[in-house]
Amino acid sequence: MVMVKIGFVGAGRIGSTSAYATLYDVDCDEIVLIDLVEDLAVGEAMDLGAAAIATGKSAIVEGGSDYSLLSDSNVIVISAGIARKPGMTRLDLTRTNANIMCDVIKRVNETVPDAILVLVTNPVDVMTYVAYKASGKARNEVLGMGSSHDTARLKEQLLRLNVKSDALVIGEHGDSMTLIKGQKEIEGVDWNKIVQTTKEKGMEIIRRKSATYYAPASCIAKIVKAIVSDEDAMIPVSVVLEGEYGLRDVAIGVPALIGKNGVSSVLEYDLTEEELIQLKRSADIIKGMLKSI
Repeated sequence: MVMVKIGFVGAGRIGSTSAYATLYDVDCDEIVLIDLVEDLAVGEAMDLGAAAIATGKSAIVEGGSDYSLLSDSNVIVISAGIARKPGMTRLDLTRTNANIMCDVIKRVNETVPDAILVLVTNPVDVMTYVAYKASGKARNEVLGMGSSHDTARLKEQLLRLNVKSDALVIGEHGDSMTLIKGQKEIEGVDWNKIVQTTKEKGMEIIRRKSATYYAPASCIAKIVKAIVSDEDAMIPVSVVLEGEYGLRDVAIGVPALIGKNGVSSVLEYDLTEEELIQLKRSADIIKGMLKSI
């Protein structure tokens, strides 16, 4: 039987919660957490190891600061980076995390050059592109979590309104995200209010509890499961485009099929003219951030 090993670089709230969600939802043999703060990674691993037993799992959980622990991992989830601090501009955050990402990718490539990379660090679309370039990997092997998280927030609203829909979010994981209604007609709801609430939900959560981690962790586990189980599941993720939607050389959220090789294919939905304009505007914003670093 092929062993399944999942690595997490970054053992903070997002990384450790994602490891727990993965432990609970994905059939794997080993989970490894890596962090510069070794005690944090080791402590989280010890806690998660006991959690595995309590939930009936047989996965081994290890932690530390040595990247060699990641050896033979199938998937690497990267949340390493800093959160935006008071007085810090978005550009400052982008530059700082881009430098961190390049160092992480170098270390990961030295240990597990064949692993699929799942990016979480913000701004995630920019970091996905940075990781893609720094790793030298094919575009299908590097994907970002952003749009799946935004889509979860959208679908929660629709559930509360008792609306069944295949609507989803594409574009930047940020203010320029684009909500599309999908193939099914949505009637009897205030779509503009839904758009506004979806865009503002993240900041509201941060204002109330300083960070959001349960939802992104669940989205990460879903992506990891789709990869290791070769599900070819449709999940909106950030991926480098090669002409889809008229866009190239930018990582941006789009619907895609996710399987054992990462992104099996990018799905090109039939967007309205306004949706396509919004998506291209979003791509321009991401490209602008990339040029600034």
